[in-house]
Order: sequence, then structure tokens, then C-alpha cells
Amino acid sequence: MNIKNNSDIISTVAEVVIVIYYWRKYRTYILLVLTIMLIICGIIYKNTVYDKQVFVIEEKDVTQEVKEEPIEEEITIEMITVYVCGSVESPSNVTLPEGSRVEDAVKLAGGVTESADLNAINMAQKLSDADMVYVPQKGETASAVNTSSVGAAAPKAKGKLNINRATASELDTLPGIGPSIAEKIIQYRENNGGFSTVEEINNVSGIGDSKYDEIKDLITAN
Repeated sequence: MNIKNNSDIISTVAEVVIVIYYWRKYRTYILLVLTIMLIICGIIYKNTVYDKQVFVIEEKDVTQEVKEEPIEEEITIEMITVYVCGSVESPSNVTLPEGSRVEDAVKLAGGVTESADLNAINMAQKLSDADMVYVPQKGETASAVNTSSVGAAAPKAKGKLNINRATASELDTLPGIGPSIAEKIIQYRENNGGFSTVEEINNVSGIGDSKYDEIKDLITAN
């Protein structure tokens, strides 16, 4: 037993001496190899962690995009203004959405009076900006709808309307002549001593060639 133990001790000591010998002789190379291995391990670790971080960031961005609320588009409603007159409670300009009908305009003007003839107008007709809606009375003879009015055209006065003596209400019955232009006609004749000729009405602001062509056969200056 002692011989075996002594032999093991001698063997162990010899191994230690050999390791020390080779360590002292090749320690520079050993350290170099260990350093290279550490660098390689560091590079592998860094790349692995970086890939994971990139993956997490991209996943977060996708989640945020999914949670974004859709942008609501604003809807713009175009408005139009038409003049309602005749057998209505409140003859006036009314403003309503584009695409509205004669019935809508009449309601905004207070509705029709008891004397209104609803069979003479088309309540379902669509309106355009600057239209005139005329509601005739019962028994009133209405001419065909003209280019500047809907519902029914304003009735013609017996004979021709004298633009030097007509009131604003009478002028308002002319095709395409609303309250505003009627007042301008009266103001013009007061400032200029009346109209010398029918053609002179063209000098009134708001009366162009198209309106003049519509009313020239319905008016007189004498």
C-alpha cells in the first residue's frame, strides 16, 4: 500500500511539473489562443443579442400600427340660396342644402297660404342656386316654367308693367327679378328721374343681357 501511494504521489507531482514546464514555455501561445477564443465568443454573443433586439423593435412597431385609429374624412355639404314668393306665408330668400326640392324651400318660407294652388307647381322638382320658386294662387293662370324660376313662373300683369310707376312687389313678379333687384330698379329711377326707354333698365346692377331678354316684352317706360 505504501509503495502504491508513493507511486501515485510521484506521478501527480510529475504531472504538475510537466504542466508548469509547458505553461512557462508556451504560456504566450496559450494566452493568445484563449484571447482569440474569448473574442470569438464575444462576437457570437453580441450578434445573437442584437438580432433579438431588432426582432423585438420590429414587433413593437407593427403593434403600434395596428392600434392607430383611422382618419375620418370631413364631409362638406354645399348650400344654395333660392327666393320663394307668391302664395307663401313669408316670401324670402331661403338657404338649404344642394339637391333640395321645391317642397323644402316652401316649408322654410313658412309654408303655403290657403289660396295657394299646389296642383300648379311641382313640389318634387330639384333646386339650384339662385332659383326662384313661385307659388300661384288658385285660379291664377301660370305660364310655362322659365329658365330663372321653378315651381311656376310668375304671372304676367295685364298689359305691360310700367317700370317708372311699378312698386317693388309688382317688379318682383317679373321673371328673374327678386326683391333685391326690384329695390335697385326703384332706387335707379329715383336717382335718375325715371327711365327714358326700356333699354335703360340694363344700367341697373344685377340685370344682364339674359334677364333683359326675359323681361323686355313685359315692361314699358311710357
